Amino acid sequence: MFQSPLRLALLCKSAIVSLLVFRFTPYLALSLLIAIPLLGSQSRAQYWKPIHTTGAQRLSLDELHYLVLPEHNSKQFSRSIEDLQALYSQRFERSLEVVEHGRAKQTISFEISRVGEGGAFSIHRDRSNVRVRGADEAAWANAVYAMCADLLGARWYWAGEIGFEWAQPKFGHFPNRPWREHPTFVQRRLYPANTHFARRNRLNTVYSFNHNLARVFTEELFKKQPEVFAEVNGRRKIPAGSGATDPQIDFTNPKAVEFAAQAALDHFAAKPSSTSFSLSINDNVLFDTSERTQAVVSPLRYFRGRPDYTDLVFGFMNRVAERVFDEAGAWQTPEGEDRYLTALSYYWTEPAPTIRMHPRVMPVLTSDRAQWHDPEYRKQDKELISAWTASGVERVATWDYYFGAPYLHPRQFNEWIVESLQYMSDAGVDVFFSQLPSFWGLDGAKAWLATQLLWDAQQDAEELLNEYYTNFFGAAAEPMRTFYELAERHRNENEGEADWIKLYKDESGVALFTPDVLQQMRALLEAAELQAIDAARYAVRVEAVSEAFRITELYAKFDQSRRGLFGLCLDGADVSLIKQSLCEYREAKAAYQAYFEDFVSVSDDRPPRRYIELYQSNPERLALATLEGASEGEFYSLAQDPKLIHQGYAERNFLGPQLPVVDGWNFDYRASEGFKVLASEWGTGGKGLRIENSDIVSVFRTYPVVSNKDYELRLRTAWQVSLDNRVHLHIAWLDRDGEKIESETPLRLPLVCREAPVLIRLPFTAPNNAYDLRVRLVISRQYPGDYLDMSEMDFGLLR
Repeated sequence: MFQSPLRLALLCKSAIVSLLVFRFTPYLALSLLIAIPLLGSQSRAQYWKPIHTTGAQRLSLDELHYLVLPEHNSKQFSRSIEDLQALYSQRFERSLEVVEHGRAKQTISFEISRVGEGGAFSIHRDRSNVRVRGADEAAWANAVYAMCADLLGARWYWAGEIGFEWAQPKFGHFPNRPWREHPTFVQRRLYPANTHFARRNRLNTVYSFNHNLARVFTEELFKKQPEVFAEVNGRRKIPAGSGATDPQIDFTNPKAVEFAAQAALDHFAAKPSSTSFSLSINDNVLFDTSERTQAVVSPLRYFRGRPDYTDLVFGFMNRVAERVFDEAGAWQTPEGEDRYLTALSYYWTEPAPTIRMHPRVMPVLTSDRAQWHDPEYRKQDKELISAWTASGVERVATWDYYFGAPYLHPRQFNEWIVESLQYMSDAGVDVFFSQLPSFWGLDGAKAWLATQLLWDAQQDAEELLNEYYTNFFGAAAEPMRTFYELAERHRNENEGEADWIKLYKDESGVALFTPDVLQQMRALLEAAELQAIDAARYAVRVEAVSEAFRITELYAKFDQSRRGLFGLCLDGADVSLIKQSLCEYREAKAAYQAYFEDFVSVSDDRPPRRYIELYQSNPERLALATLEGASEGEFYSLAQDPKLIHQGYAERNFLGPQLPVVDGWNFDYRASEGFKVLASEWGTGGKGLRIENSDIVSVFRTYPVVSNKDYELRLRTAWQVSLDNRVHLHIAWLDRDGEKIESETPLRLPLVCREAPVLIRLPFTAPNNAYDLRVRLVISRQYPGDYLDMSEMDFGLLR
């Protein structure tokens, strides 16, 4: 079982601590656990009690006895009432009685009243009664949790029982004036945050704006009107209904506007209460490349190194909005709420438009504001936010990237969460969405801090963080805070130039953290464990962080051993060193994988496996080939042109650039500013490939093979690869029908500079039924100075 000695000792120390392993209904186990420390003295047991003074006209929560509930309640509201009842019982040792309408005194009742958007509410004290008002039951639930937090001191810092803690209540009694709260952000979504955590911290979803064109422009429509679909490099692809892989539509085609407008109107007719319809682009850059589109986007502009297609896409959105709102009049729901057409300002559509926008188009600004450590990126992003809010739209949304998983190291950026949320709220952005598959131990305060600022962005963030560390870790607060702040400071100082979700799903992203920094962080956790040893609930939380950080440590060692083994093989190191390094790699890999399996199967404080399982390259084939030392005389080349001679140059489309024509080889790439493929600097004119400034480019070809025969792939290359730049070699064995039999990634170039070419040899045995071998070299995220210089690629038979 996955339990450290410390956690086992703590859990066995008393029956009270053992209650943490049970689910309470609601709060049974946790209430017993946390209540004990509060009973140490009479004064501590009563610290939360409201103070009454003679003649004061005050109403405290414990003076209320009854709840008047609507006849039919939503699940969200019902669960908020369950939480209130459980907390009330813990504090006052009695329950609030649910009664029918008509009770005159000491009641909490709920009324529908339009007091604002996004779950706004008001709480009115009327003598000995309390009336909660809101536009819907979600607003009532928000009011209930406000009472839980401010009158009782309840906090949900993490998901699950481990995340609950009592804090000092803000008020001892209900305010004599109406208690009104209007959230800063009318939508507050962290996806896919635990539903209980989200509800208790007043998160919500109001608008829809994910990739949606594939659901509107379907295969059925393609059969009838193929001309409204994108013509990509001379052909139109039948859509498969995939928001990830279906090409975009032809945004210049008037019929595309008609179909999109009708889809929006049909949606609003079928769901009259819906306030939004998404026409966000599919998740790719497969835009139309015909002369019509070229005319709209020319002269080509770039933003953050990518083509600027904002006016093309948002000009289309304007025309659809005119049909839906100006002509069809679908401005509001029957309840009087405003409607919007939403569209992601995403990748090639990030920059602000040069055209005036229709007021009911809601742009959703996608940005990794964790990258605000880069001052130029931060400045540019603030200017972008201001430009979009001044573009003519009534409402601006944001899509941030707060990950969390899949990062296997503490991705801390609380400073930028605070600054960006406050800046956006001041600028007029009030719809928020972020992906945050929480890795609670590594993420720390990130999720809870965000929820508090999304509700009220002007709160003192330092006070919130002080509260979090003090309440959640108790005596261990100081070393725990230093642990997270060290991770944040190191990331700010070392992650470098900003890019799109930097290090996302990068198998070597953990290389950001040096062994020395990881050792410092482990020392802080050990200090925290010692300081929390006498307080069970704090010790268990420290241990949860320690267990999560162990993933980081083991994965870092695994990654270091992988990169070290690659390096020794490429350097032609002594055989004994390579053997030792291979053993260390295998041991590190096994240790990481064993711990990973235990962690994801037992721990309550981790994301689902799918969020943290990274695809890995494997250096073992290279190591074994180096140790075996294949003979030159046994290799028979099957490549017609191993030197990659340029037979001319061709342009794929108007986005450029001119690419060399090399017999048998193909290029697939995303256009980017400055992207170029030149001749190798290690050959005599017009040979080889040197790739610079790529967003992502794939160089590939297919070789015929015979089952069970031995082959070798040879690559002679020089390179500079910086942090987050990724160069992988993928191979796939295909059957006669072109279906994949097996595949692997036998090579990822290490994060170093190799100015002189290195010969890399990789032997393979073709599996049963193999007919072809597809070789693909993928280069992505090149930063200034990065390059791949390939002077030879050969493939042959071993005899």
